[in-house]
Amino acid sequence: MKCVKTRKQYEELPRYYYRPELSVCLACGARLRRSHTAWQKTVTTLQGRGRVYNQAYRCSEKERCPQGARVYRSAYADGLSLPYYTYGLDVIVTIGQQRLRGHRTIPEIHQQLQQQLGGKAISEREVAYLFDAYLLLLACSHGARLEGYRPAMEENGGVVLAIDGAKPEKGQPGLFLFRDALTGCRLHADLLYSADALSVAAALRQVEALGLPIQAVVSDDEAATVKAVATVFPDLPHGLCHLHFLKVAQEPIFLADNQLARQLKSPLRPITEMERQLQHAPKLQATLTNGQRLALQGYLDAIRAVTFTKGQSPFRLTGVPVFEALAALTDSLSRAILLRTHPFLARLQKMTGSYCHHQAAYQQVLRQQGWFLGLAELLDVPDLPTSQAASQTGAEVAQAVQDYLNELDWLAHELPEDAPLFHHFRTRLRAWAPGLYWTYEVPLLPRTNNALEVDIGNLKEQYRRITGRRSLKDYLMRFGPYLSFDDDRDDPEELLRWFQEVDRQDFLDERAKLDSLRQHLRNMRRFRQDPQAFLNELEQLWYDDG
Repeated sequence: MKCVKTRKQYEELPRYYYRPELSVCLACGARLRRSHTAWQKTVTTLQGRGRVYNQAYRCSEKERCPQGARVYRSAYADGLSLPYYTYGLDVIVTIGQQRLRGHRTIPEIHQQLQQQLGGKAISEREVAYLFDAYLLLLACSHGARLEGYRPAMEENGGVVLAIDGAKPEKGQPGLFLFRDALTGCRLHADLLYSADALSVAAALRQVEALGLPIQAVVSDDEAATVKAVATVFPDLPHGLCHLHFLKVAQEPIFLADNQLARQLKSPLRPITEMERQLQHAPKLQATLTNGQRLALQGYLDAIRAVTFTKGQSPFRLTGVPVFEALAALTDSLSRAILLRTHPFLARLQKMTGSYCHHQAAYQQVLRQQGWFLGLAELLDVPDLPTSQAASQTGAEVAQAVQDYLNELDWLAHELPEDAPLFHHFRTRLRAWAPGLYWTYEVPLLPRTNNALEVDIGNLKEQYRRITGRRSLKDYLMRFGPYLSFDDDRDDPEELLRWFQEVDRQDFLDERAKLDSLRQHLRNMRRFRQDPQAFLNELEQLWYDDG
C-alpha cells in the first residue's frame, strides 16, 4: 500500500499581509493596483510563527504603461525567508553563527534552537539543511563583504593576491584560496580536482572578474600556479614565498637531521621496559632509597622527553638538539655514578652514551645548518624605518646572495662533503629567481605566504573543533569552497541585512551548484558500497533514454 505523506497541520496562526513599498509605477507614475498574491506560506522566525502573504501589484494604467506587465511586491516580505524555505533568515543566521563561531554540533544547535523557538518542532536534519543555506548566502553576499574591504584596498594601492591550496588527500579535490595579503579579505575559493595550470587559471579569471585593482601576486613555486599567473596576469610582479624557498633550500639538511634523530633515538627504545621495572620490580625498589628512586624517575622522564623531540623545517632541527640532550644526560649520569654506582644507573648511561657514535654526522648537520642560516640572513632584509619599503633593492639582495654562493663554491674544495649542498643552493636559487627578489621591489608585498597558510589552518581547526575529526576529505566534499566565505569580522546583524538583499535567483543557482557537488559525492559513495548495483542503474538510465 502506497504511503501518502501527511500534510503539515499548524495551529491557528496570525496572518501578515505585505504590499509593495512603492505606491506608484516607476515607468509612468500612475498608482499601483493589487493584482494577485505573489506567494503565501508559513514562516517561522525567532519572534514567532505566522502566515505571510506577499501581495503583488501592477500599474493601474497597464494598457498604456510601457511596463504594464511589471509586478511589484514587498521587498521586506521577500527578505523574511528564502524561496522554498519556511524558516526565517534570522534563524539561518543564528544557526550559522552557532556552528562556525560557537563551534557547536548540529544536535547542540537543534536543542538550543527548540528552546529559542518556544518548543516549536524543528528536526536536526532541518538544522543541517539551514546551515547549508547559511553557507550559500555567505557566497551570494560576498560582493557586499568586498565593498566593506574596498576602502582599505584602495588605501593600500590595490590587492596583493596571495594564492595557496589545502593539500588534498590522495584522490580527493583540493581547496584553493585566493586572498588579499594586505587586508586579509578572502577574495575567492575553488575546489579543484586537478591543480593543473588550466584549472588554476580558470579560478584566477574569476578573481580578475571581481574588478579589484591587483598590484602583485605572491605564492609558492608550484609549477601550475606560476604558469597560471603568467597566463592571466602576465604583467604583474609575482613574488614567491621566502619560507617555501627556505624549506626547499634546507631540505637535504632536514633529511640528514631526521636520519640522525632516528639513529639517536633507536637505542632509547628499552625506556618503556625500564620505566615498568622502576615502578613494579620489588627487588629493584628494595635497593633504592626514596631520593634515588625519584632521581631515576627524573632521568627516565628526561629520556622520554628526548624521544618526543620534533623539529620543523627550516629553522628547528631534531637530530641536533637530541644529540646535545643525550650528551648532557650522559655527562650527568657519569657524575651520578661517581657519587654512588648502581646497575640501573649504569644501564641508563650505556643507553644514552650511544650518541657518541654519531659525532661526525652531528658536526656535519650543524655545520651545514650554519651555511643555510647564512643564506637565510641575506634574504631577511629589514624595512626602512620611515616606510614599509625594503632597505635593499632586489638587485642588491641578488648580488649579495651571489657573492655568498661564490664563497661557498670556493669552500667546496676544502669541504667536499658539503659540495652537494652548495650545488643544491645554487640550483634552487636559479629556479626561484626572479620571483624571490620581487618582494623587495614592491612596497607592502609580503615575503611569505604564511598568513594564507594560517587561514587554511584555521579552516581545518574550525572543522576539528566542531567534529573532533582530523580528515578534511568529507568536510571539503560536502561544503566545498563555501566555507571560505565565513569571515570572523562579520557582524550577525550586518549578515542578516546582506542576506535580505541577496537576489533569490542567485541563491537558487548556488543551491544547484551545491546539489551537483553532493550528487558527485553520492555517486562515488554508492559505487564504493555496491559497484554492481550502481552500474546496473547506469545501464538502465542509458537504455531508458535511448
